[in-house]
Amino acid sequence: MKIVVIGGNAAGMSAASRLARKNKDLEVIVLEKTDLVSYGSCGMPYYISGINDDLELLKIRSPEQFRKSGIDLRLKNEVLDVDIKKKNVLIHDIEKNTNYEQPYDKLIIGCGSQAIVPPIEGADFENVFSLKTLSDADAIKKALLKDTTRRVAVIGGGFIGMEVTDAVVRQGKKVLLFEALPHVMNVYDEPFQLALEETLRNNDVDLHLSEQVSKIEGESGKAQRIVTDKGTYDVDIVLFAIGVRPNTKIFSEYVFKKLRNGALVVNESMETSVPDVYAAGDCATVVNAITKEVEYIALATNANKQGRLVADGILGKDVKLNRSLGTSMLRVLDLELGKTGLSEKQAQELNLDYGTATVQALSHASYYKEPSPYKLTAKIVYDNKTKVILGAQIMGEREAAMRINIFACAIDRKMTTEELGFLDLAYLPSHTQVWDIVQIVGNVAK
Repeated sequence: MKIVVIGGNAAGMSAASRLARKNKDLEVIVLEKTDLVSYGSCGMPYYISGINDDLELLKIRSPEQFRKSGIDLRLKNEVLDVDIKKKNVLIHDIEKNTNYEQPYDKLIIGCGSQAIVPPIEGADFENVFSLKTLSDADAIKKALLKDTTRRVAVIGGGFIGMEVTDAVVRQGKKVLLFEALPHVMNVYDEPFQLALEETLRNNDVDLHLSEQVSKIEGESGKAQRIVTDKGTYDVDIVLFAIGVRPNTKIFSEYVFKKLRNGALVVNESMETSVPDVYAAGDCATVVNAITKEVEYIALATNANKQGRLVADGILGKDVKLNRSLGTSMLRVLDLELGKTGLSEKQAQELNLDYGTATVQALSHASYYKEPSPYKLTAKIVYDNKTKVILGAQIMGEREAAMRINIFACAIDRKMTTEELGFLDLAYLPSHTQVWDIVQIVGNVAK
């Protein structure tokens, strides 16, 4: 059987590697437009910030390693079209500047996403950047470290905007952060947004909330000013961090079922609306564990799980991925946060009969002073009738974010607030209290 994989990063290479490893008789072909495969894009902000100064460390496996495992990896091969009737992929070999066709029995689309850059005046200036690839990270860092770079505009207050802002501040530059919505990090509830905004302001970040960027002005091909609906601001470089959109333009919506943002809709087995065609990673949807609806949640964790399960499905296993909760963590300067499942805002939008509980507690015993305990805040959302937990958020200066994983397990197992409150968690004064905040918030909700 001939299996063609489009895209050589997390989802695509996870699928290809597992297929090649589990069945040596399969012909596994990976088509990648660039000359890079399998790199840790989540680590790019740390390279920009200087926490890691070696870009090579973000490269997980080399092309040679994949080829030795039995994968026919073709770099600089861009997919131009897919003929689902003939089961052929039309490919442009960039180095040879020739086109050719590649037949398939099964097709896996793992072409990822691209950074959103709005079509505004000045977006193409040479000192205007977005962050999606290793070369993007390298270019941003070089521009950031110039002595002439003092004021940096970050456009977008979501995950990427927060990570980029953190990186720029750590490099000692002034950040002007623009967000069109009233608060940063729209996925969180307001108390967590306000705490994050306070942290940003305490680190000399100029927040411009509810402010829409309309154009970028400059001279000689370089950005010099940001123009919004409220004012004009001098800047030295501009970083777009609005988010990503699925890289699915070549896949016609008349053939493939898509969301409005272009994400290929897949079922619990990662099958698209086209027979023998699968999709995984940032180009595809996931099934929300709580709402059972298809959603677009571009996370590396989802991409790797989908890639593995696509392979297992092709190998004949009955696979289903219907447990996505959007579990994520974020660290911005002096604050770390975690979220899983539904926020209160989402519960309201879904018209659920829900309750909430919010508590504050110390991270560990007050008498253990090295380090001194940190103040944590946790919030849960639960079903009013069944008391089943639907979502959780947590924050604190330290020792907060990893606790979100306990909440994620609780939601995945459909635990009630009482069950959460009486989980048999370990206790060590240097790491926890006798009643951890995870348990306390569950007991308060009872």
